[in-house]
Amino acid sequence: MKKLFSLLAVLLSITSHATIRTVCNTPSTLAQYADIQTAINACNVIGDTIYVHGSPNPYAGFNLVDKQITIIGPGWAPNKISSLKAILYSACNIFGTASSGTEIQGLVFSNVSNFVNIQNNVVINNLRFIRNHFMAGQFNFGPSAITYTNYLFEGNYFENAQVVCNSANITLSNFIFQNNIFYNVNTNNIYSFFNCTNVLFNHNLFYGPSGGAADVFAGSTCQGITLNNNIFVRRNAANVSGNNIFTNNITFNEGNNTPWASNGNTDAGGNISNQDPQMVDQALVNIGTNNPLLNFTIPAGPANNSGLDGKDMGLLYDAVGSLNWASSRTSFLPYIYSMNITNPTIPAGGTLTVTVEARKDN
Repeated sequence: MKKLFSLLAVLLSITSHATIRTVCNTPSTLAQYADIQTAINACNVIGDTIYVHGSPNPYAGFNLVDKQITIIGPGWAPNKISSLKAILYSACNIFGTASSGTEIQGLVFSNVSNFVNIQNNVVINNLRFIRNHFMAGQFNFGPSAITYTNYLFEGNYFENAQVVCNSANITLSNFIFQNNIFYNVNTNNIYSFFNCTNVLFNHNLFYGPSGGAADVFAGSTCQGITLNNNIFVRRNAANVSGNNIFTNNITFNEGNNTPWASNGNTDAGGNISNQDPQMVDQALVNIGTNNPLLNFTIPAGPANNSGLDGKDMGLLYDAVGSLNWASSRTSFLPYIYSMNITNPTIPAGGTLTVTVEARKDN
């Protein structure tokens, strides 16, 4: 076991030169800390990394106060033999300007009404949320009148989850939502984005059960958004209102299949109305099958190579780089895929032979 954690430390050092701290709440392991909060409390103000092990036991949430750190879990569906996740059962609260620049990756926020709260009264910028699973709750900004800048949401699985601004006076600037699935919130995945500057939804998939086309945006409270290369299946984007620009999106079975022609929005070209995107597992998408591991690739049809960037609409499957939905299930870190003891019975003073296979997801 000591050799296993030595290898893990080597793999982690590839991605960071700062102090690395490990967390696991399974008593038999040798991680440094049993809970995330204790590991955060031990971190320096800038630059430390916390690796949260997958566990059969859920973790408590945490408060991050004036510390710029990186927190990395194994992903929302780890692609390895031991596929345990790092599941949080209570909220993550981020306080203080010095927390700007923090990255949270590969965690599962499970059934918490307010799973991430960006606290009010101070500006917290440059946050990155990558390859997380947000389940049945809200990501909250505010409620003070503040401008938040440079946020990235990438490779996440939003399941019955909302992103909410709690004040009409909040301004969002330079936000990117790319390569995410937004699945089955009954109304309004995106709520109260009143004041937006350079807020981009790019290469996302919005879908849900076949009972009807629920609204994606919260009506007149969402303004100034740019939507490129997205797929909407039974999820209505027409209720977004005011200076929103649609380019190279495709709709299918919506309440309004031409959102770019409604409510003061702008059709910037390349949009496709009420046509089957023809994903490999399109039939399952059409009935609202809740499985982020479906095959969402598009080998042919109207959405194939029809994006503004010449790529397929919807989720990205780039052959190189990190923007590949097939890799989004697992965090960026190299990981131990398997470990086998090839000679479990040895004589006294003999040599134990262990074979370890490590992999990475870009």
